Amino acid sequence: MQFRRNTSPFYAAGLYAFALILFVDCRPNMAQTNSPPPKRDINAVLAAHDKELLALADVVGVHVGTLEDHRRLCLVVMLARKNPETEQKIPRSIEGYPVRVEVSGEIRPMRP
Repeated sequence: MQFRRNTSPFYAAGLYAFALILFVDCRPNMAQTNSPPPKRDINAVLAAHDKELLALADVVGVHVGTLEDHRRLCLVVMLARKNPETEQKIPRSIEGYPVRVEVSGEIRPMRP
């Protein structure tokens, strides 16, 4: 039994498209490679900066979370309400970790 090699232009174009998709999908994310790597554990960074962040108006909590990709760790600052003045005071990154702001509303203890 003999096999005929498929050398049609469609085969070559498909192979090229596959290689291009593979190359684009496997390269590192530029946002990850441009920022310097953090030097300390994220929990140590949170412990070192939580008091100064909680001192800002409308900040009700700070915790370790992830970015939208659900892979990269970040610090999350929780606000009681949207406040542009407070948002401007919150840094975009702390010690190499990105900072994400979310509006959680007031936080009150639950009653038994």
